[in-house]
Amino acid sequence: MKAWLYYRLSRDEDAEMNSLQNQRQILVDYAEQNGYEITGESFDDNVSGMTFERKGLHQIELAVEDGKVDVLLVKDLSRLGRHRTRTALFIDYLRENNVRVYSVTEGIDSSNENDDMIIGFKQLVNDFYAKDIGKKVRAGIRQKQKTGMPVNLPMGYYKDKFTGEILVDETAAAIVREIFEKFFAGYGLTTIAKDFNRRGIKSPEYFSHRKVGAQRTQICKKFLWVQTTVKRIIQNEAYTGTLVNHKTVTSKIYKTVDVIPPEEQYRHENFMPAIIDRETFDQAQILLKSRQSTQVRAKFGSVIHRYCGMIKCAECGASLIAKKRTVAGHSWVEYTCNSNHRYGNEYCTAHTIREPQLDEIIHTELAMLRQEILDSSQKYDEIVKDWNKKKPKYDKMIKEYSQKIVTLNGQIEELIMERIGDREHAKVYNSMIEKREAEIAELTQKIEDCRKFDELSKKRRDELMSTAELLDEVLLEPYISDTNIRLLVRKINVHENEDGSLDVTIEFNGDFKDSSTVCFEINE
Repeated sequence: MKAWLYYRLSRDEDAEMNSLQNQRQILVDYAEQNGYEITGESFDDNVSGMTFERKGLHQIELAVEDGKVDVLLVKDLSRLGRHRTRTALFIDYLRENNVRVYSVTEGIDSSNENDDMIIGFKQLVNDFYAKDIGKKVRAGIRQKQKTGMPVNLPMGYYKDKFTGEILVDETAAAIVREIFEKFFAGYGLTTIAKDFNRRGIKSPEYFSHRKVGAQRTQICKKFLWVQTTVKRIIQNEAYTGTLVNHKTVTSKIYKTVDVIPPEEQYRHENFMPAIIDRETFDQAQILLKSRQSTQVRAKFGSVIHRYCGMIKCAECGASLIAKKRTVAGHSWVEYTCNSNHRYGNEYCTAHTIREPQLDEIIHTELAMLRQEILDSSQKYDEIVKDWNKKKPKYDKMIKEYSQKIVTLNGQIEELIMERIGDREHAKVYNSMIEKREAEIAELTQKIEDCRKFDELSKKRRDELMSTAELLDEVLLEPYISDTNIRLLVRKINVHENEDGSLDVTIEFNGDFKDSSTVCFEINE
């Protein structure tokens, strides 16, 4: 008999009792006692029995295909696997290739039909044991997450091994700050990653693994940056000092990742020192979302200009592309229609507009928008005051509506009783009932409107004042940042008239304003 030895050790077991060396010796002794020829052996260390993506099992499959195995020896069936379905499938695969599985300590033989029921029972027990252990481990991790214990600290932080305090790694934190600075300066994620690789700056893998051995895996040896690494750092709220746990649940068995809703995540404000302030982080998310939605790109080493992706030609619908111009030592950025750039004046005109001109238009429009919002908030103030004066009248109306609803409900009950006794005219009664039900619904809505009018008016006024305060902060700055432009402006359309003047239409985001139009003449 050609025997293949297989042994496995996972993290949750008694290392001394189930050591790989101990398992191997048991299998070797059994093979020698029974006169088996050991043709090969394989093992898996520190691997769960619930997964079948194992190097040791793959070696068994290769040996089976080469005809080197008559019997597979294991210490017990749990060494082969703990997932009952996949273990059964693997045993069936071996049977199809005339290979027996023999459990030495349990005396179970897969070629013995009388042992089939025992194998099934053992697989059930092994599966339950593994899942029960997994459940306990997850519960332990979940409890740590609830209390604010981080499972993995992001690049830029480390835990003091004596006090347990989370501290800032200034070397790594400087890299994080530079990422945000470059991102706000207009550089793309890929450009940032390539620049760091060119300069030899180590990636997060280096800072997370260096304390336990920098050469842990072959992939980690070069510590290179990629676009997704930069993006994860920009999106990681931990850099504001807020720890957010339980964001996803991963099943290593079923290879699934479930995203947990924000309301079910565990948030711990001011949990650790902030590397990035909250305002900077929030603005970075706005800018990232805007770049993703507009799909703006820039060649390597170049910045993404502030209006790229949001400024369009009103005639052909193409985007206006940015070009840097320099004349007599004076440089500026201007935008021209991409169709004109590619196909010439026969297809579309240039629609050329300079960035400083757009800045001036945006600033002027925001100032006008702020005044309109203040005027609107004053109107809501007057509405609220008027409501307070008329409140007794509205209270009386609510009372009258409520009494009328009671009367209508009484009429509906009477009509239902009459319909029971006069089924021949049921349709007539149904129509009368529906009419009264519709009237009740209308009165109910009126009562709701009366009660909520005051609340909604105040809420709308507060929203407008909040918007006005935001605009105040933006307009106080001598230069409107790229982030604030993308926060406030959704789209800019440029129309070129026959006389060469441009009509610029600005569409603001959300409740800021539907649109605003400014016309001006370009002086070349």
